[in-house]
Parts: sequence; structure tokens; C-alpha cells
Amino acid sequence: MRAAARTPLHLSVALLAAAGCASSRPAYRPDALRLEIARLAPDLPEGERVVPYEVPPEAIALARRATAGATGQTERLRRLVRALYDPDLFGLRYDPEATTSGAETLADRRGNCVGMASAFVGLARALGLDARYADATSLVHQTRPGGRGLAVYTGHLSAVVLVLNERFSLDFARDGLTQWQHEVDDLEALAHYYNNRGYERVAATLERGEPADWPGAERLFRLAIAVKPGFARAWSNLGLALNRGGDAAGAAGAYRRAMALDAGLAAPRVNLGTLRLEAGDASGAVELLEGAAALEPRGAHVQFLLARARLRAGDRTGAVAALRRTLAIQEDFPGAGALLRELLLPGEPGG
Repeated sequence: MRAAARTPLHLSVALLAAAGCASSRPAYRPDALRLEIARLAPDLPEGERVVPYEVPPEAIALARRATAGATGQTERLRRLVRALYDPDLFGLRYDPEATTSGAETLADRRGNCVGMASAFVGLARALGLDARYADATSLVHQTRPGGRGLAVYTGHLSAVVLVLNERFSLDFARDGLTQWQHEVDDLEALAHYYNNRGYERVAATLERGEPADWPGAERLFRLAIAVKPGFARAWSNLGLALNRGGDAAGAAGAYRRAMALDAGLAAPRVNLGTLRLEAGDASGAVELLEGAAALEPRGAHVQFLLARARLRAGDRTGAVAALRRTLAIQEDFPGAGALLRELLLPGEPGG
């Protein structure tokens, strides 16, 4: 692996040796994906069949002008990357606040990882480059609080371009080497889009402590599953939406499905552990939350929930240890300090 090629625009571009045989080159065919969406989600209105990488003709024309005269695909790729951030051309900037399509990103001149990757993939494919989506979720902390101690799981998309025997890896949200990444097909990229939009449907209201649109979020999580049934993160988030709607049994089933699909996800274990705790099964909750803590050792919310479960199971010493870890990760975690002081015995060292 060579060092990342630095750009003045904080786009990480790592050049790696090609590994294995590439699959067939994805073409720029938005209509084909739209037809597949209609097959997988027949009840979805035509106007809501989003093709994330679809970009307007005028954007393609601008990309062609920006890369005109490039000698070979590698130079075309580098010119396209520069054009994306050139204020006199596309002038894009990274904005983590909202999940956007490629067309929306180009129109607004900003987007999050999904939007930036989609704009790039659409333009690159229109220029004849072999551009693909990639999942780089393990590079960033993507389990987020979902209210009442629960957790939602969003994803992080990047892109790769294959040029002969070289592989260019692009990450629009980070600057530095890409440590882990795998290609995903266009349907999984679309599942990321719906899944993240579902989270955003409720995120702002959750942060303000206001009632959230969980039915709307549930619909988006179900759309993510419809286009990619094996997308574990959406199953986990669907369980959260069902739980908030009062369907504890349905939520538990969705969490178990997520765990079966991806044993490395912490969020469904956190949420199923919380369900078990609320149902009075403290030992079952401890087992699930210990598993979640092993998967996400820097999750303060996981340690705090584990402390509560251990306390309910009669394990004061274990609860104190989990609370100490909570505070070591986040010293101002709500309620952790007060509960630790309450549990400490006379003469026992403080938190």
C-alpha cells in the first residue's frame, strides 16, 4: 500500500495493488436500477424510486469538459476529483448533516458521505470509469444513541475506481489512508441511503427530546430491507422503530435477524439487551450487553446499560466496574457518576 495521495481539498485517495479479479464493470444506467427498485418495492411510488448515483446531463457535460484531454483513465480520474472541489466547477464540500442523492449534492454543492460518493460514482461512470460504491463503516463510529438507551446504526459510504491493475480508494469524509473497505453493489448503496434517511427522520427530534416520526422512519428502514434483504443495519433499526411503536415481539425478531446477518454489529445486542432488561430478564440482558461491549469497547452508552443490567442481576462489583469504564470513556455521561457514588462502599476508591 502506498501513502495516500494528498489533495488540497481533504479527499483521501489511496492507491492500492489490485486484489483478485474484478467483477463486471458497473455501467451508468439509472433506468436499470429504477426498474429493479420497482420490482423489489412495487408499492413505492415512482417519484420516490431514488437512484442515488443519477446525475443531471449538465453535470455530466461539465465533467467531460473538466477532464477533456486527459491521457488515460488515471489522469481522467484525478481531473474529476479536482473538479469536484474546484469552486469554479462543481465546488462540493462535505456536510455530515443530511443524507443526499448525487443530484441533490451537485445542486446544493454539498453532501454527506452518501451524497458525495453518489455524485462521484455517477459522474465517473458517465465518463467511462469503473467506479463502485464501497462500505467503510468500520473506519468511523457509527452506532448512535436512539433514545431511552437504545442505539441506531448508520453507515459510511466511500468509493473505489479500478484502472487496469490499480485500485483507487476514495473517502470523502476523511483525510488519510483507508484502513478497511469493501465494495458494495448499487442496491446496498441505496439501502444505505434509505437507512440513513430513516435515522435522520428522528434524529433531530430525539436530540431535542420531542416526539419523533417513528412510523416514517420505520417505512424508510423497511425500504432499505426491501431493496437489500440482507442489510443487517436496517433490520436493527427497524427493531428500534417497532419497539418505539409498542411492538416488543416484532422488535426482538428484527434484532435477532440483524444479529444473524452480521455478528459484528453491536446495536442489535444493545437494543435486545435493553428489551430483556425491561422484561425483567437481567441475566439475559447482561449476556447481550457484554457481547455488545466486546464489539464496541469505546461505547459509553453500552457500558452504562451493562452497569444497570449487572446491578439488576445482583452484581454490584460488576456494575461498579462498568460504571468506571463508562466514565473513563465519557467523564460526563449522564447519570453514571451519580450511580457510581451511590454504589460505592465506605472507604472504596471513588470514580
